[in-house]
Amino acid sequence: MGVINRKPPTRATAAGKGSSVNPALRSRLVLFDATPEIFATDNQGSFTLPLTVAGNPRIAMNAYDEVRLVFSLWHPSTQRSIDLDRAYVELQASFDPEEDHWTRLAEIEPVVPPYASDSFDGWIVLPVLASSGAFTLSGAGFEPRARLQIRGSAYFVS
Repeated sequence: MGVINRKPPTRATAAGKGSSVNPALRSRLVLFDATPEIFATDNQGSFTLPLTVAGNPRIAMNAYDEVRLVFSLWHPSTQRSIDLDRAYVELQASFDPEEDHWTRLAEIEPVVPPYASDSFDGWIVLPVLASSGAFTLSGAGFEPRARLQIRGSAYFVS
């Protein structure tokens, strides 16, 4: 998908000229690449999905203090649903571009609707921990060998 940078608003000065409140970017919206479908990697219904932006796994984060991540997972077939009591999704990150070490950051709790759900929707707010990093979603407890569609976004703020 892409990245949307939001610059701070411009205020008019007494002399009538515009001046920027702060030249640094205040926020940045990242839409992770959409995956048409992902297959469970084993008979237990587990998966791992690298989150990329225009094919690049690394995201520059040094100008921001906080990231707000939102995810939605669902079956492309309307005949299947996700058991929110069994489904488990976690966010992992890699901060060193030279080493393939992934750190578990958080479990994504589903936002439970008042009625039955056919999707796993969740969000989390985290501090920015490094100047750049890569993210991945890992899940378990889904139907074995099931196809899932996944969408995600990150909103960085300073």
